[in-house]
Amino acid sequence: MRNPVIAALGLFILSRAPLASAQAPASANLSGQPPSPNGEVRGTIVEAKTDVPVARASVSLRVKGSTAIITGAIASSDGSFRMQGLRPGVYALRATYIGFAPHVQEITITPASPVVTVGIKITRVAVELAGVSVTEERATVAVEPDRNSYRAKDVAPAAGNASEVLDAVPAVQVDGDGKVSLRGNENVAVQINGRPTPMRGPQLASYLKTLPANTIDRIEVVPNPSAKYDPEGMAGIINIVLKQNVDLGLSAGLNAAVSQPDRYNGSGNLGYQKGRVTSFASAGFNRDSRAIVGINDRERYDALRSLMSVTAEDIDSDARNAGQNLNASVDYAVSKRDVLSNVLTLNRRSSRDAAINAFAELDASGALLDRYHRPKDADAKGWMFDYDIVLKRTFEPRKHELSGEVRFNRSHDEDEQTLWRESTSQGALTRTEGEHDLTDALAKQLTGQIDYTRSWASRTKLETGYKGNARWLDRDYVVEKDSLDTGTWLRSPLSNAFEFDESVHAAYAVLSQGVGRLDLQAGLRGEHAERDFSLAQTAQSYPYRYNSLFPSGVILFNATAATQLKASYSRRIRRPGTQELNPFVSYFDVQNVFIGNPALAPEYTNAFELGVTRNGRLGMIQLSPFYRHTTNIIRVEINTTDTISGREVTSVSFKNLATSNSWGTDLNGSLRLGPRLNGFAGFNVFRMVTDGGSTSSLGSDAVTWSGRVNGTSELSKTVILQASYFYRAPMKIERGRFESVQMANVSLRKKLDGDNATVTLRLSDPLNTGAFRVRAGDDKVTQVTQRNFGSRMVWLAFQYNYGRPPRVRQPRPDQEGSSAPFIPPP
Repeated sequence: MRNPVIAALGLFILSRAPLASAQAPASANLSGQPPSPNGEVRGTIVEAKTDVPVARASVSLRVKGSTAIITGAIASSDGSFRMQGLRPGVYALRATYIGFAPHVQEITITPASPVVTVGIKITRVAVELAGVSVTEERATVAVEPDRNSYRAKDVAPAAGNASEVLDAVPAVQVDGDGKVSLRGNENVAVQINGRPTPMRGPQLASYLKTLPANTIDRIEVVPNPSAKYDPEGMAGIINIVLKQNVDLGLSAGLNAAVSQPDRYNGSGNLGYQKGRVTSFASAGFNRDSRAIVGINDRERYDALRSLMSVTAEDIDSDARNAGQNLNASVDYAVSKRDVLSNVLTLNRRSSRDAAINAFAELDASGALLDRYHRPKDADAKGWMFDYDIVLKRTFEPRKHELSGEVRFNRSHDEDEQTLWRESTSQGALTRTEGEHDLTDALAKQLTGQIDYTRSWASRTKLETGYKGNARWLDRDYVVEKDSLDTGTWLRSPLSNAFEFDESVHAAYAVLSQGVGRLDLQAGLRGEHAERDFSLAQTAQSYPYRYNSLFPSGVILFNATAATQLKASYSRRIRRPGTQELNPFVSYFDVQNVFIGNPALAPEYTNAFELGVTRNGRLGMIQLSPFYRHTTNIIRVEINTTDTISGREVTSVSFKNLATSNSWGTDLNGSLRLGPRLNGFAGFNVFRMVTDGGSTSSLGSDAVTWSGRVNGTSELSKTVILQASYFYRAPMKIERGRFESVQMANVSLRKKLDGDNATVTLRLSDPLNTGAFRVRAGDDKVTQVTQRNFGSRMVWLAFQYNYGRPPRVRQPRPDQEGSSAPFIPPP
C-alpha cells in the first residue's frame, strides 16, 4: 500500500461524497431513481391495562427479515415517539421497556402513504433485575475487564467541553492550566476514539476546551492497557469516545456558554447519513481571560541554617487563552465488507500573558533593601493539522477483521516573550535588563499501522499488528537583550536551535481465551526505537537507540453474574520529551528557568493491578489495589542556587533516578436510587518511595490520597441538579511538598422543548479553592510558589439539538472499543 495512493483516494472520496451518497441502493424504483427517504413512523406507547404513557420506552426498527437495527427512538414523557428519514418498504417495529413484555408488529411504508401512525400497548411482566443491572447498556458506569467507561451526559450533564467532562470522571483531574492527570499522575496517554491525540501540552489543553461536550459519548479509563496499545503513558490511557455512526438522515447540535465578557465558548455539530456515506463534523471555539495571582518567595540561609535574606515576589498576571478546532469524519461503505474512513482535525490556539510581578528584597530582619517590578509580555500561537485514513475489511463482524491506517500530523508553534526590570525604589520608573525571547517550532509526524483480528471459536481470539511512527521537530530559540533600554537589541549566547528525530517500530500479538468462568488474555509487544537530538549552535549530537519488550496479561473470573474478579499486568514506558532533552535555558520568568538534559533515558514501569467488581440493583462498587515498580524514573531536579548570565536563579531540570515503587488502591462506586438521586464516588490512596541511587541524594517516601463525589438529582421532570467535589491531600516530592488541592462545581439544568433544548447555570469553584502551592528547596535556599488561577466563575449555557441526535452503535465487550462498520440497508 503506497502512501500517495491512499491519501489521493481518501481526498477523492471526500470530494465525491455528495455524489456517492446520491447513488441508488438496491431497492431503487423502475425509473432508476431511489425512493425519497421521507417516510415516517410516529405513535405513542402506553400500558395495556391503564393507558398510562410509558416514558423512556425504547423503539427500534428493522427491515423485515433482517436482524440489523436501522433506526430507533426513546419515548418522551407523554409516551410519544417519532422516526424519520425512512424509505418505502416493509419493517418490523419492536418496543421494549424494563418490566414490560416486548411488543413487535409489522408496518409498511409506501410512496402513497409515507407516514404511519401506530398505537402501542405493552403489558407488565415480572422480571429479574439482578442480571439486567450487570449488562444494562445505559448505566452511568460500565465495568469491563480492562477499563471503566463513564457516560458523559451522566457524569457531567452541564459540561460544555471535553475538559469539563474529564474533570468530572473518577480518578481523573484537570488543573487550572488544562493539564490532565490520572490518579495524580500527569503522564497519561489521551486518546480520541482509540487513537492517540496528535497534540500535547498547551495545544492539547486548548483542544479539549473547544471539543463540544455533546459530541462525547463516554470516557474510558484504562489503567493497565494490553500490549495492543501504545505503551506510552505511565498512568494508563484515557480514551474519549465521540458519538459517531449516524444512522439515517440529518442531525445537528448547538452549544454556547458565557461567564463574563472575556470568558465564553461555543460549539456545533452536524451529522448526515445517506446511502453508503456516513459523515459527522463538529466545530468549536473557546475564549478564556482571567487574572492569575500568586507568590514566589525565596529564603536564603547560611551554613548554620540562619536566615540571610528574602526575595518576596507578588505575581499579578492577565492571562488570555483562545482556541478553535474543527473535526470532520466521512465513512464510505465501498462494499458490505469494506469501509473507508477519513478523519480530519484542525486546531488553532493563541494565548497572551501580560504580567507585572512586584519584587521586594529584604534582609534577615525584614528591613527593605530594594523594590522593583518585572513586567512580562508573552504571546503564543499555534496551528495543527491532522489527517487519518483507514481502510477496514470485515470478513465477519468482531471475529475476522483487517484494517490499514495512515496518519499525518503537522503542527507549527510560535511563542514570543519580553521581560524587563523596572526600578521603583527611587520613585521614577527606570527600565533595565530588557530581554526578548522568540521560539519557532515546526513538528511533523507520520504513522502507519496494520491490525488483524481472527476468532477461531466463540471465546478464542487473536489480535496482531504492526505500527511504525516517525516524528521530526525543528525548533529555533532566539534571545535578544537590551540591558539599558537604549533600543539596541543584541543577540544573546542563550540563543539556540536544534533538530529532533524519533522513530518507533512495533509489532504486537494478543491472544484471548475463555475457559468456563475464566477469561484469559496474554500479549507481547516488541519495539525498536531511535532518537537523535542535534544542536545547531554547538554541532553536538545525542543519538540514542534502544529495544524494548512490553508483555501484558489479564485474568478475569466471573464469580457470579454480578461479581467479577481480575488480575492484570502490563509494562509501560515514558520517553523523554524534547523540552526535557533541550540543554539550553528557557525562562519561566527572570527568577525561574528551565534547563533540559539531553542524556535522559526512558523510564519503564511494571504495573500490577487486582480488582473486584460487584454490580447490584442499586449500583456498582469496585476495589482495585495496584503496585507499580519504575526503573530509570525521570524526576524534576530543582537547583535553588543556580547562576545563569551572572544572575542567581532557581533552575528546573530533569534526571534519571534509580527506582520508584508505589502501591495503593482505588475504590469507586456508583449509586442509582431512581430519578431523585444518582451518583458515584471515588477514593484513592497510595504510597510512593523513590530511591535516587548511589549517585544522587534525591529521594522521597510519601503517602497521599484523593477523593471525589458526584451526584445528580431530578428536581422535576425538566430540572436537574448536579454537584461534584474533588480533594487531593498534600504530597511530598523530592526536596519539596505539594499542598492540598480541592475543587467544587454545582450546576442546574432546565430542559426546554422536550429534550431538544436546555439552559444550564453552572457555578465553578464556588469556594475559591482552585489554587496551587508547592514548597521546594535545600539547606541553602527555600522557595514557596503559589498560584490562584481565577477558576471561580458563573457560567450560563444553552444547548439545542435538531433532528435525530447522533446514534452510537455500542460495541460488544470483545470489540476492544471498536465499532462495526456501517452496512447500508437493503
